[in-house]
Amino acid sequence: MERPSLVKVTRKGEVTIPRAIRDRLGIREGDYLVATAIRDLVVLKRISLPSWEELFTYGERFAEEKGITREDILKAIKSVRRGT
Repeated sequence: MERPSLVKVTRKGEVTIPRAIRDRLGIREGDYLVATAIRDLVVLKRISLPSWEELFTYGERFAEEKGITREDILKAIKSVRRGT
């Protein structure tokens, strides 16, 4: 188990995750973390956001399963843009 590290909270509420922890967990600049409070603990968990390709693949699969056509989507977009 790693020795605890003391970190300081900045005026903006920011903290620096110690390099040893970042290296061990593979946390890199630009990564996203989810912060959760559990009692008196702050827990950070690294998450991976899907790529555009993964999002489009999911969307296509979802539309196919629900019987949504490209025309349905374009019609809905036009409706939203018009505010109707």
